[in-house]
Amino acid sequence: MWLFHELATGFSWPVHDSRIQMYRILLAAAALLKALATLFLGDWNRLRVNSFGRFRLERTWGAGQARLISAVHKPLVLARLLASVLLLVGIEPKAAIAILLVGFGHELCYEYRFNTIYIATCLCFLLPAGSLGTTLGLSDGVSTDNAWSQFLIVLLTVDVYWNSAYQKLRSRQFRTGLSLVQQAYIADTVRPRIVGREYWHPPTGVTAAMAAGAVPRQWRALPVLVIMLEILLPIGLLVPVLRPFAVAAGIALHLGFLSILPLRLAPFTLASLATYLLFVP
Repeated sequence: MWLFHELATGFSWPVHDSRIQMYRILLAAAALLKALATLFLGDWNRLRVNSFGRFRLERTWGAGQARLISAVHKPLVLARLLASVLLLVGIEPKAAIAILLVGFGHELCYEYRFNTIYIATCLCFLLPAGSLGTTLGLSDGVSTDNAWSQFLIVLLTVDVYWNSAYQKLRSRQFRTGLSLVQQAYIADTVRPRIVGREYWHPPTGVTAAMAAGAVPRQWRALPVLVIMLEILLPIGLLVPVLRPFAVAAGIALHLGFLSILPLRLAPFTLASLATYLLFVP
């Protein structure tokens, strides 16, 4: 397994430069999707005076800091949009990453989400790479220039899967399927109040289940399957003979997550699936 070879050789085990370069393109696309979502899904004006977003920001940071965070909100969104395009096409990629990290740090001040932290951390791990590529072309070379970055991103993704499985195992609410039923019930309840359609769910019958106070049998097996997949996926992605099955299972798993809130989770889904390229040296 190449991860162990990297550790044993002090990260002098060569990897294909094109893998981290393709990953840079896909991660930039995820950052671009995230910036576009901020522009068109209501976040552009969420920190305006007298808005609920501004109220929450002031409660968290105080009036003075909230005013500063709000003042730089729109300029940073536009800067993120430009930086995402620059990273995508390979123009000054490390400067573009630095701008994106500032923008994501700003976003975490008013909307703390783990998927934002994940994408930002992946961007950080691209900074030590020695061959991120220029334009949309890919190198056909093999070197150690990107070995450290590739190792870090793979290790982070393994941790995300296993830590997620651990948290789910600790949650009786998730293990029993109750959290999934509640999620579907809330989605059905608030759907008529949502101005734009951010998702579509088929009829699930959860209203009757909530009224009865019992979790339907078909909802109990799904959490177990999700936990098992999150535990086994990193192993399957790292073992060559199991990799095709793991990739298919991972795509199915993330599409399931994506169905919950597709417009918001699309950047995280793309960033996560893009790491599958890096599980191969």
